[in-house]
Amino acid sequence: MKIMRSAVLAGFVVLAAPAFAHADPPPPIFTQEEQCETTRALVDSVRANNPDATPEEIADAFVNQMDSLGAYTRVPKAKESDRQITLSNIERCGLA
Repeated sequence: MKIMRSAVLAGFVVLAAPAFAHADPPPPIFTQEEQCETTRALVDSVRANNPDATPEEIADAFVNQMDSLGAYTRVPKAKESDRQITLSNIERCGLA
């Protein structure tokens, strides 16, 4: 009886897994407009001190500021991820 119950449960899990795997991803926390507004504020802030700052310099300034606040202490890999996201947002929002 236990073997049959386990087999039925395993079969249900195998059948249900694809349904969960194809579920829609959760919506983003911020809209694209909000991301662009935040990125624009960052770009404006960096360029206030360095008008010729490149997107790479802006992204570096952002991650260095976050690093100085301890944001990457427990997740050092997030630093490069944040840098790439910032560069992507600068490009996508037309702020280069």
